Amino acid sequence: MKKKSLAVVLAAAMAASVMAGCQSSPSQSSSGSAGGSAAPSKADSSSTGGGSASSAENFNETGFPIVNEPITLKIMQGIRDVDSLTAPSEMPAIQRLEEQTGIKMEWDMIKGNDWNTKLNLMFASGDYPDLIVSPNTTVDQEEYGVTQKLLIPLNDDLTSKYMPTYTERRAAEDSDPCVSLIASDGNKYSVGYMVGQYINTDAHYFINQDWMTRLGLTMPKNKAELLDVFRAFKAQDADGDGNPNNEVPLEIGLDSSYYSVAYMLPMFGLPATGKWIHIDDNKQVQFTPVQQGFRECMEWLHTCYTEELLDPEMISQDANTVESKLKEGNAGFFPAWRLKAMGWDDGVAKTCTLYTPEAGTSFYRTIEMARKGAFITVSNQYVPQTLRLLDAMMETETMYSLYYGEKDATDGTGWKYNDQGKVQTLMMGDIDVKNFLDCNCLFFGPGKYIDSVFDWPEQRIEKTQYCHIYEDAGLMQKYSNNYLDLAPLTSEQRQANSLIETDIKNAVKEKMAAFITEGVTDDSWNAFVSMFDGMRVSEYIATYQAALDTMTLE
Repeated sequence: MKKKSLAVVLAAAMAASVMAGCQSSPSQSSSGSAGGSAAPSKADSSSTGGGSASSAENFNETGFPIVNEPITLKIMQGIRDVDSLTAPSEMPAIQRLEEQTGIKMEWDMIKGNDWNTKLNLMFASGDYPDLIVSPNTTVDQEEYGVTQKLLIPLNDDLTSKYMPTYTERRAAEDSDPCVSLIASDGNKYSVGYMVGQYINTDAHYFINQDWMTRLGLTMPKNKAELLDVFRAFKAQDADGDGNPNNEVPLEIGLDSSYYSVAYMLPMFGLPATGKWIHIDDNKQVQFTPVQQGFRECMEWLHTCYTEELLDPEMISQDANTVESKLKEGNAGFFPAWRLKAMGWDDGVAKTCTLYTPEAGTSFYRTIEMARKGAFITVSNQYVPQTLRLLDAMMETETMYSLYYGEKDATDGTGWKYNDQGKVQTLMMGDIDVKNFLDCNCLFFGPGKYIDSVFDWPEQRIEKTQYCHIYEDAGLMQKYSNNYLDLAPLTSEQRQANSLIETDIKNAVKEKMAAFITEGVTDDSWNAFVSMFDGMRVSEYIATYQAALDTMTLE
């Protein structure tokens, strides 16, 4: 499979994986299925990754059906809380899959709110499904794969043999999007889920072009000029309604998704991240809140606050509140995912345009990576058959029917081929009960594949264009913070880091509010920096740095 250096080389972990492959034993064969003392007796017959001799004979490696005599697989399926679905056995795409493959599927549908409880109880009971499908819910592969060995490793030797569609789409990319699936022991325990978009960052900046035109302003070239534009918006009745007091030059929230204060930090050279750490140009993990750029950002925002250029409700408002205000259209500048199809199309989307900040800006670089989509448990006696079934789910027409509904449907759902032979969705609005899995299905569409078969909607094209503009302007982070999520940490390390992260996030949020409303002095800044000495921040950074040092970054 073609991979650039973006493919994460987990040196120590991969070495362990190679040694494990060279020393296969009755409890763990080279075909990739796991056994050992942690596995229940039910899994003994599948320790070779293919079930008993009779199951091997009842299997076609290519073509359909997958099995000559019907078999049944039990599937634990996680779905979003907002989804109302018909029984999968009644879904036309599932019925066609069963007829095509010869494999009967028994589904246990679990809502997101109940997922973790029922998943943990299931693993504790020793009575496992054959397959877990969970693109919108989580399965701890470190705990249930690496430690307890209740999940079967699904490494490339297995997937390349039994999943040609999946393998071909991975190979077509410039870098392997499935490196994100590697666990701390070097194994992959899942098949990937991915909806590629060809994007490189989360939020962009937008400025009210109508207001600038009305006031005769030119596009600001730096932060100082941007501040002057804000002042003009406030003082000169930018919206022209005769009321100079209802304009909000800068619309953000303290902690409000893509409209958050953190998304102002890139203008000060700091790529925003929820972990409050970032990777610098020398591949070193830096603690974002103690950087000089962080202080400069707080001081700049304090100026906005004291001059009433910043929404006075910024401290308390959430994302929904910000979106309501953007819909009203009286914002001069804000960060957001894009303009179109954001719920405020009749507001600022009509008056605003992309703002490209000055050199030295560093936006958080997003790498499009697969997330964990499906797992096979050690109870499964039909591993090759299951992998072929998963691959059949990824066939283009089947996959889009599972995600959007039936081809050429007339009920407001579904999809069709357009005049260029590309998939075009037909969904016209909310459906009370869906006869398809929606985004809960096992969808695998890396960027190049999606681009070749899918008719991109207007808003997706818009987002991609913005990303290209920022990339061409040299405003993107060199090494993505996504590598921190890919770092080969053990379950214990992740749990320890999670506790530290919670303390850091709470402390940073509280002090940001104080800095913006009260200002920053040398004393308050030094106290802020010193506060982290007792919060195990050094240990937190060192853990990520040690893991990062085992990885090859593009």
